[in-house]
Amino acid sequence: MKDIFLSAKEVNELKKTKQNIIIFDSSYFLPNTGINAIDEYNNEHIENAVFFDIDKISDPNDDLPHMFPTKDVFETHMQKLGLNNNHIIIIYDNSPLLSSARCWFLLRYFGHKEIFILSGGIKSWKENGFVTTNEVSNISFGNFKATEKNKNLLIKIEEMKNISDNKFFPILDARSFERFSGSGKEPRPNLESGHIPNSLNLPASNLLDKNGNLISKSDFKNLINNLNLNEDEKVITTCGSGVSACVIALSYYRIGNEDIPVYDGSWSEWASKNMKINKL
Repeated sequence: MKDIFLSAKEVNELKKTKQNIIIFDSSYFLPNTGINAIDEYNNEHIENAVFFDIDKISDPNDDLPHMFPTKDVFETHMQKLGLNNNHIIIIYDNSPLLSSARCWFLLRYFGHKEIFILSGGIKSWKENGFVTTNEVSNISFGNFKATEKNKNLLIKIEEMKNISDNKFFPILDARSFERFSGSGKEPRPNLESGHIPNSLNLPASNLLDKNGNLISKSDFKNLINNLNLNEDEKVITTCGSGVSACVIALSYYRIGNEDIPVYDGSWSEWASKNMKINKL
């Protein structure tokens, strides 16, 4: 399987040699950081990159953050961003969360095939001497058509409760240990911390190296082996609102376990719907 991650030099080469390239800046910051991803994009981005708004590209009819949009809603968003079916997509971010994984997961769920991630994000791009800009390019309407052949990649709350109650599959929570254990605060107001019963903690931050890249495949395998997990078995991923859970799903994808689902509502839904909460 070819690697999803491309170096800055490889991305620059693709930009020069291919016409059908589209670049998405999918930076995202937690609500308690005080950093606005759109402001960051407007200040500096890779030339011709289009801002992929993780907050907005979600279900507009749900008060919960980052619930999956319908096929039609996603398709409309992508067409407005200029995405064509034949585009090679390159995603990068400027955030500590590897939010590119969420963008990748959404695009894959809705049927796009050629998707890559810039290793190390915009930081790596600049370190390699490639230019950035604050100019926003004109976008022409795209012809992207969404499909939903990968519905097994998304878990809803009723199914999640069943999985938790009956221990059908391991559940991996990508939030920090403090939030998982119940000792730390949630970044969203009025939300109790803790975890879904029968879930294990695998913080997304443990899956990233100091440069914001995913750790090596062998290091990831060691991590999940230490949790007594088989690297080929099905697990369910969850987090605060469905963003960092995608980092776990992406890590599994890289070692060949390609169909790891995300619990759509994640902790934002579970903790706000009076579901059972465990603490350590």
